[in-house]
Amino acid sequence: MDSPFRLQLELARQGKHPLHVADLKRTSVFLSENQGLPGWCVLIHKTPVLHLSDLSLDEQMSLFREVALVAGAIRARFSPVRINYECLCNQVHHLHWHVIPRYPTDPDPTKPVWGFPEAFLRGSMPPEAIQQSVISLRAALGK
Repeated sequence: MDSPFRLQLELARQGKHPLHVADLKRTSVFLSENQGLPGWCVLIHKTPVLHLSDLSLDEQMSLFREVALVAGAIRARFSPVRINYECLCNQVHHLHWHVIPRYPTDPDPTKPVWGFPEAFLRGSMPPEAIQQSVISLRAALGK
C-alpha cells in the first residue's frame, strides 16, 4: 500500500494509534489532530482507493452511511451548529472524508475551514481532553 495513511491504518489495526476512534466496515475513524473545532474526525478508506467513482454505487452509499454515522456521533457528543463534509484528496491521494463540526465561535462560520489560521485549527485541547473525545465518540458509535 503506497498511501501515506498506511502507517495510521496499521497502527489502528494493532490498537496503537492514540487518535483511533473505531473501525467501521469500509473506513477507520480517527479524531483529527486539528481540534480547534472539537470533534473533527477523519474517516480513511481501508483500501487505497483514489477516487470515489472507483467504487460501485453500493460501496459509495455504504461509505456515506459511515460518514453520516460519524457525523451523528459528533453531533451527539459536541453539539455543533453545523457539520461540514470534505472529501478532497488533493494532498493525500487516498479516499478519505473530513467530518468537521462548526461552531458559532469559528473565525468565519460562513467560510470553509481551510483558510482559518493554523493555530486556530490545531487548537489547544490538552491530551486528556483529546483522549476523552476519542472515548466519547467511540461510545457514541457503539464501539
